[in-house]
Amino acid sequence: MTLKLTIAALLLCSSQVNAFVYSQNINLTLKDKSLKDAFSSISKQSGYHFLYLENDIKNIGKISLNLNGIPLQDALKKTFENTDLTYAIRGKRIIVEKSGEKAATAVKVAAQQQTTIHGRVTGDGGEHLAGVTVQNIQGESTSTNTAGEFTIQAKNGDVLLITIVGYEPQRISVTTQKEYAIKLQPKVDDLDEVVVVAYGTAKKSAFTGSATQLNADKFKDRPLTSVTNSLLGEVSGVQVSTASGQPGSDPTIHIRGIGTISSSVNSTPLIVLNGMPYDNPLNTINPSDIESLTVLKDASSAALYGARGANGVILIQTKGGKKDKQSVGFKLNQGFTAPQSSDYKKVGVADYLLVNWESTRNMLLKNGMTLEQANKAAAENLISNDLKYNPFNVPDDQVVDSSGKLNPNASFMWGDDTDWLKSIQRLGTRTDAGINVSGGTGKSDYYLSTGYLSEKGYIIGSKFDRYTINGNINSKITSFLKVGGMINGVLNKMDGLQNESSGNNGNPFRYVRYIGPIYPIHIHNPITKDYVLDNSGNRVYDFGTGYRISDDLSAPSRDYVGGSNPVLELQKVHDGYKRNLLNAKLYAEIDIIDGLKFTTNGAVSADARLNSSASVVFPEKQNSGSVSKSNSFTTTWTFNQLLSYTKQFNQHHFDVLMGHESYDYEYNYLLAKMSDQRFDNGNYEFPNYSVPGMPTSRTDKYRTEGYLSRVNYDYANKYFLSGSIRRDGTSRFYQDYRWGTFFSVGAGWRLDQESFIKDLGLFDLLKLRASYGGVGNDDIGTYYAWQASYEPADNGLEPGYVRERELNSRSLQWEVSHSSDIGVEFGLFQNRLTGTVEFFNRQSSNLLFKVPKAPDAGQTYAYQNAGSLYNRGLELTLNGQLIKRNGFVWDMGFNATYLKNKITDLPVDPYNSGVHRIEKGHSRYEFYLRQWAGVDPATGSSIYTPSADVLSAFLEESDPAKRSTSIVDVNGKYYTTKVAEAMYDWSGVSMPTLSGGFNTGFSWNGVALNLLFNYQLGGKMYDTGYNNLMTGPSGSALTGSTRHVDILGRWQKPGDITNVPRLEDAQDVDLNAGSSTRWLVSSDMLELANVTASYEFPKDLLKPYNVSGMRVYFSADNAFLLTKRQGMYPRKAIFSGYNSNVDVYLPSRVFTLGLNLTF
Repeated sequence: MTLKLTIAALLLCSSQVNAFVYSQNINLTLKDKSLKDAFSSISKQSGYHFLYLENDIKNIGKISLNLNGIPLQDALKKTFENTDLTYAIRGKRIIVEKSGEKAATAVKVAAQQQTTIHGRVTGDGGEHLAGVTVQNIQGESTSTNTAGEFTIQAKNGDVLLITIVGYEPQRISVTTQKEYAIKLQPKVDDLDEVVVVAYGTAKKSAFTGSATQLNADKFKDRPLTSVTNSLLGEVSGVQVSTASGQPGSDPTIHIRGIGTISSSVNSTPLIVLNGMPYDNPLNTINPSDIESLTVLKDASSAALYGARGANGVILIQTKGGKKDKQSVGFKLNQGFTAPQSSDYKKVGVADYLLVNWESTRNMLLKNGMTLEQANKAAAENLISNDLKYNPFNVPDDQVVDSSGKLNPNASFMWGDDTDWLKSIQRLGTRTDAGINVSGGTGKSDYYLSTGYLSEKGYIIGSKFDRYTINGNINSKITSFLKVGGMINGVLNKMDGLQNESSGNNGNPFRYVRYIGPIYPIHIHNPITKDYVLDNSGNRVYDFGTGYRISDDLSAPSRDYVGGSNPVLELQKVHDGYKRNLLNAKLYAEIDIIDGLKFTTNGAVSADARLNSSASVVFPEKQNSGSVSKSNSFTTTWTFNQLLSYTKQFNQHHFDVLMGHESYDYEYNYLLAKMSDQRFDNGNYEFPNYSVPGMPTSRTDKYRTEGYLSRVNYDYANKYFLSGSIRRDGTSRFYQDYRWGTFFSVGAGWRLDQESFIKDLGLFDLLKLRASYGGVGNDDIGTYYAWQASYEPADNGLEPGYVRERELNSRSLQWEVSHSSDIGVEFGLFQNRLTGTVEFFNRQSSNLLFKVPKAPDAGQTYAYQNAGSLYNRGLELTLNGQLIKRNGFVWDMGFNATYLKNKITDLPVDPYNSGVHRIEKGHSRYEFYLRQWAGVDPATGSSIYTPSADVLSAFLEESDPAKRSTSIVDVNGKYYTTKVAEAMYDWSGVSMPTLSGGFNTGFSWNGVALNLLFNYQLGGKMYDTGYNNLMTGPSGSALTGSTRHVDILGRWQKPGDITNVPRLEDAQDVDLNAGSSTRWLVSSDMLELANVTASYEFPKDLLKPYNVSGMRVYFSADNAFLLTKRQGMYPRKAIFSGYNSNVDVYLPSRVFTLGLNLTF
């Protein structure tokens, strides 16, 4: 039986006292302190080390001592008074035991003679452990050789203490046996945790790079369906965007900012699954199969991945079997989904009518009517001319009075039929079930699992199904050969993909967000207001195109998006895909000689996807129907060969790795379309259509080749050095620039192992590390940037080609990112408080992007290496155990990232990119907008800060009659009322200055409660949705659209002080402030990302049923969101702070009940 042994050894070091001289007189005053505190204080003064069992002293209460210069022996007697402990001094060790045990041991020792004991120490995997200390507590000590063997003198009854850094210590009682086989278990704690790194593993204490590992225990309490969500708020330096509410969608991940300028260049991290690059979506991995997830954040950590590690690396390791331990696991989660938060606040019916009346009245005034005439005309024609629908029990011209107020006698007759948003929603469901079987023998282990996920989204028609199967088997064939394999199979099916196109009338989210509150879902009799029924007695859906009820009665048509009704259309939507994915890996490890190992890995991924989308026929839309089908097949092959050598002599440890890796990618795509559906019978196959479209196909190929090497060295587990180099070739560049060389260096210093830190008695861990390295990026968004591309263009009947308008470049080179990282890791109060502080500086140069070209040049873009930028910042991570007493534990964690991004070189002219500007000295995502200054109190017009040229021209014109009428004086300062005359200026950075997360957890007797928060501060957001609701959406959605409640604070008469201009022409860009700073808002947010309550049943209660573990839990994801304005989702565009299209499937809130069983 292995018991935990605690060795408390604090050494008093001084430049005036050598290591062999210690004070033997003890001066010590303690009051209500633990026995450990007494041991520590006596050790500092005497130089003697205490050896004891944790279980022997855990029930000893607080003690008080007052020792004034007394000998060590007397001090020990005082210390152990009133306890059941005794001690013995062996050399410089004080061995503490319970009285009875010591007496029994003493009898045996006296009765026996010493003899020679032989043994071998191995690790958990059977590997020989060299340098292990074997300590006979009653006598001498020795250490194991390279074969893990030792020889020591001991008597029957002696106790051997087996210790080595990184493993749990073990006590062996000597019997008459002369040969001992000792297996040590890895010690897993914050310091000696083994983390997954590039092409292997490393002890956290020896790692010189910046990496964060989340083990399965970290998120076992969360019913995750996507790997990505496990990172949210948990890892400093990692930003996770908000996923769409569409079932099966995945958010994007960024590590320490963005390393490029062009939006076409990939800036997401490389995913590595079980040591091999993984090019498939993360939603194809079952989170229940994950053993650990490691984020490599700096160049030193990621440099060995060369070309593909420029944006960081995420290493995912799946579970394996445990030797000599068979287990079966089962989980069942049942969840329910709903929108994460409410949409923007919109006006009610009465205010909607008032706003529309006022807008019409103001237009009539502008056109020359008197106020009285305009008031009356606007009221009388509000329904008949503008809104067209009258849902009230009064005539059209009596719905509102001449002041725009709703007639008090008017009753809303179809109020139960106008909640469009609610009518396209439902209570979504999510079922997640899985089973796994694992185990192993002396030489082999295995893990098998299968999972099923089915989610019906909260929007009608949306659904996602995922079936997974996973296998992992490893076997030690001979003493020198180990082989294994992993396979992951996935079947995905997504239905009801929603049209989220910007400005598209078929976009249901756009439709229901902006439609006025008077328009019904179904057709109503315009006289009686009753529902109109079809021949089957069903309510007829209103497409807004008019409907003939009888020979002399028709329902009206509406101007707002005529020809659409998403409530009906979503019930018949046909848009989705099927995906079949197989990912497999085989490997072999050969132990050539002691410490020298050769490993070869081969992996293949095959991804087949079939997309099918149809325009469903609706007689009301008068459409003929069309269908589009596409097939894609993606294949990747990865092979690597790795030679590693590990050597330790005395306190020196070397670890050398050399390798070669090749990667091959091929993508095949085929698209065909047809239109004019023959029969409206739900058949969406091509034979049911009569008009063929133009088919298209393509094949993309991409290859990389790399050679790599790494050397790690440490001395006495105190000083660490690391260096790596990789040379990569890519098919994306011309042969003269195809190869790039990337490197890294790192160093670490365990200060807590130095005597001058030990003597402080403060730190359990204090480690300083620094690294510097470079990685490359070749992903410009195309595989053929160096080649001229052409497309078919026939000249009459003569076939031909024309060159595409993107200019190729044979001089394109690697984009390079050099990163420096300095970090301090610390642990205090017996590691009850741990943390990391890091400074990072990621400098990207030779940036790859498409530079806009002048139209007269004949090209729209040119591929080019141009410019450099940096992402620089600080990261702080703190984790603490605030309370641990009587079974109650309270943990808390916090992380924060301060990030600054700036373009440092741009060898092209600055240019505007949407609402941002690309210019040296500014952030990649810094707003550059027309400067809106508010509302003129005299007229209600929007006013802007005029550009310098406009203001100068105005001031220089001496004739008042010739001066521009758009310049106005407001409170002694000149402004312009024309947005085109407004000054462009820098208007704030969209990237959050500070972001991160914090969590807290409580547990007691199996009951646990955990909360995880995510936050961001200091950025800005361009609120497109708010813009649309204040001024009206574009196109046919404008007339009859609703407004945000803020419109009620509009300017109405001279002297009004407000920031909302007067109502008038909804298409007046000057009045509505165009693209200006009016629409900027703080992107600060606080989100309760997850709350989970769980109960772990006592094992004694389960044992009679052969159940080894049972846990039930309740969880809520995306439980709460606090933003500057309701309806905003700042994480939808973390860095850019801007989405041109915000009318999309909004994120889900998920409530889950779950059960986990282990047998």
